Amino acid sequence: MTYQNIDLQFTQLDIERRIGKIYDAAIASNSAVALWRLPGGAQPQAVVDFNDPVQFAPVNFLERRPAFIFAPFVSEPPGAAFQLQADLWFDGERLQVHRPNGSPVRAARSAHFFATLTAQDRATTPGWYRADAVRNHAATESEFIALVRKAIDFIRTSGIAKVVVSRTVPVPLPPHFDPVRTFLSLCMRYPHAFVSLTAIPGVGTWLGATPEVLLTLDNDGLTTMALAGTQQRPADLPLEQVKWGRKEIVEQEMVADYVRTFFASTGVADVEEHGPQTVAAGSVVHLQTLFRVNLPEAKRLALANRVLDELHPTSAVCGMPKQKALAFILAHEGYDRSFYSGFLGPVHIQNRSSLYVNLRCMRLGVDQAHLYVGAGITTDSDPAAEWRETALKAETMLAVLGAEEKVAD
Repeated sequence: MTYQNIDLQFTQLDIERRIGKIYDAAIASNSAVALWRLPGGAQPQAVVDFNDPVQFAPVNFLERRPAFIFAPFVSEPPGAAFQLQADLWFDGERLQVHRPNGSPVRAARSAHFFATLTAQDRATTPGWYRADAVRNHAATESEFIALVRKAIDFIRTSGIAKVVVSRTVPVPLPPHFDPVRTFLSLCMRYPHAFVSLTAIPGVGTWLGATPEVLLTLDNDGLTTMALAGTQQRPADLPLEQVKWGRKEIVEQEMVADYVRTFFASTGVADVEEHGPQTVAAGSVVHLQTLFRVNLPEAKRLALANRVLDELHPTSAVCGMPKQKALAFILAHEGYDRSFYSGFLGPVHIQNRSSLYVNLRCMRLGVDQAHLYVGAGITTDSDPAAEWRETALKAETMLAVLGAEEKVAD
């Protein structure tokens, strides 16, 4: 069957069935698939990669290869990420296909994918990939508060500025759970977030709606963000009238200073800075400062490589200085963050690249979703308040699962 015939049939379907059939066909053919919706975007997009296995290597923007990037919090080698090549790209309306050459496995996956795609309708029981064994202890309230106190003591004795600690929240999946419908529900609930569903064989399946830009590239420049400070969104106030406490203001300024120092170290001049301003992310608000620099293409792509090398993991999800904060996290957090607080997004698609920090996310297990939330700790932190902050952040994912956090102490 030719691509044109598939396209003619495909465009007659509504968006849920189109995106759902792409996802189902990828799972049926044991192929990697990523669905995403850009902040403010009208339609979700998708890529499918028929490789076995998906490439895991450091990202190099200078290669100009269309792909979807999915990177863990820490990786070996440093900076390595899964790179889902755009063998198939759905732009929100049409399929664009690059038929695979090379291995028989790729050809077989491609054939299986298109046979499933042209079947009569979506799978009655949508599936997803489960991760290999993950160290996933869910801290109780008392355990998390003890961790925050330990972080405060570490900050005071070591002299570092900040460390970010996190926890995971297991939540039962509702009956007849459908990853695609949950993805589309996130798109509707959070129009200003980067919403994603990423499924890779042998790696797992993740859903998320994150507010934090790591970097974006367009035809003129590069943009990055400093995002920190969290409070519940006031129901009766416009964003510009939201008041912030000293702890949140200092925390956000720390992150912004870190980004300024990075740009100064690169020798890049004329960096535009906008903020800080209050932005909404679901039921919470944050303080945000945007940084943008316009550069010729080669310099722009080289700078993007440096952003990944030097800013990831960002101070907003790790701490400052980065290496000391990271050492504390790995020694004391008590579970594997995996892809939480890594980065993800499309690169070199439609002449744009958009990578986001993987926040407000969950990993799908057999019958549970594992949610991930964190809080930035400084010497001004109140341990009980930091627990409440993580509970607020968990509401983004709990809302689409129709659940509430159950805490056993």
